[in-house]
Amino acid sequence: MADTGHVEAPETPVDLTEELPLDDENVLAPEPPSAWRRYRWPIIGAAVVIVAAAIALPLWLTSGSSTAGGLTITTVTVPVTTGTIQQTVTSSGTIEPASQANLNFAVSGVVTAVNVKAGQTVTAGQVLATVDTTALNEELNAAQAQLTSAQDKLASDEDSSASTSQIDSDESSVTSAESSLSTAQTNLNDASLTSTIAGTVASVDLTAGQQVTGTGSGSTASAGSGGTTGATGASGATGASTPSSSSSSTASDSTSGQIVVIGTDSYIVNTTVDDTQIGQISDGDQVDLSLSGSTSSTGGTAAAGGAFGTGARAATGGSSTAASASSTAYGTVGSISLIGSQSSDVTTFPVVVDVTGSPSGLYAGATADVSIIVKQLSDVTEVPTSAISYTSGGQATVTQVVNGNHAVTNVTVGQAENGETQILSGVKSGDKVLEREVSFKVPGGGSGGLFGGTGTRTGGFGGAGGFPGGGGGFTGGGGGFAGAG
Repeated sequence: MADTGHVEAPETPVDLTEELPLDDENVLAPEPPSAWRRYRWPIIGAAVVIVAAAIALPLWLTSGSSTAGGLTITTVTVPVTTGTIQQTVTSSGTIEPASQANLNFAVSGVVTAVNVKAGQTVTAGQVLATVDTTALNEELNAAQAQLTSAQDKLASDEDSSASTSQIDSDESSVTSAESSLSTAQTNLNDASLTSTIAGTVASVDLTAGQQVTGTGSGSTASAGSGGTTGATGASGATGASTPSSSSSSTASDSTSGQIVVIGTDSYIVNTTVDDTQIGQISDGDQVDLSLSGSTSSTGGTAAAGGAFGTGARAATGGSSTAASASSTAYGTVGSISLIGSQSSDVTTFPVVVDVTGSPSGLYAGATADVSIIVKQLSDVTEVPTSAISYTSGGQATVTQVVNGNHAVTNVTVGQAENGETQILSGVKSGDKVLEREVSFKVPGGGSGGLFGGTGTRTGGFGGAGGFPGGGGGFTGGGGGFAGAG
């Protein structure tokens, strides 16, 4: 029978002297909670917020609502077409006249007349300025008298049957006198500064009464297209000439001249390309020239590999319209220098473009955008670049529309340019495919939008037509990313 009044001692003695955890009312306090029990509700609340945001954000971005805004991806059916794809090398350059004459007096003297001013049109051989001829006429008369005397001496000695040595000496004197007379006549002619080319006077650095020092050389003009030297022509002027390489036209590098005349019937563009591009271009390549300094347009075109792996075709977004439309001229590559110059670890090579014809709006010293066509593929099958998707393995596909049904079709792609991609196999011209169009609108509406313009932009994120679109930035209209609109 158990002894109910007996209490067994614990194996481990209890320290009865330890102070009990009593609260303010001398009641035994409960055990402190663990860290999880203490913070579990804030942790659970934060997790709920994160999950809700993860669910709501894609819905907001893909919402097509006119009030909520966000990223909208739509598809349109477009045909597979046949077209031309061009590969280009782009740069910018300076427009220069193809011919330029830097004219200086070849004789010394005092300027008696300046017959032209800057901006005046002149013809080849026209007298532009003159120097005093008094001393030059005296030299000419003296040379003529010397020649007459030498000729008379020769005739007299021949009549008197003078020795052979004497006759030879007389003949030498006549030759020397003839040379002196020719020089004196040339100097007198050089008292008139004449234009060696037809064109427009670019600058005049002469005034009546000015003392000038002659250069003592003949006249030349800068090379024209396909030439290596200018015309050696009318006396009385010294023109600067820069020889050009084969089949090219270069304007003179020198701009010093008492009177400078530039040709206005033909022009060149001096540009450069870097060492990664020089091997792509050749003499005679076709060139498109944009003659205004302003850039164009709305949006632009994107290269392959843009947003969502498709190479977005940014077509109509952003309203960054230029102040004035640029005009276009055409040309050909005239010369390519094989000697480059290095700046900031980049080596560039000079290229001269011969402008075709005489288009209006060309001004020496102005800037032109240069697009050299280095490769052109004609009659190729092509689709909008944004119609192409890629699998995880890198296979290009399009979504083909056949009798109202959608079928993913593998394609082989080629060159891509200006928002179009060449299709080598998989679909043919006339087939229908789906093209993705991406637009974005800031919540709350407004005239701004992430891409600028009206707040909605058709196109993608990639290539030249992606961020940013026009002038707008993050300015919304009445909400969303806040701004004045």
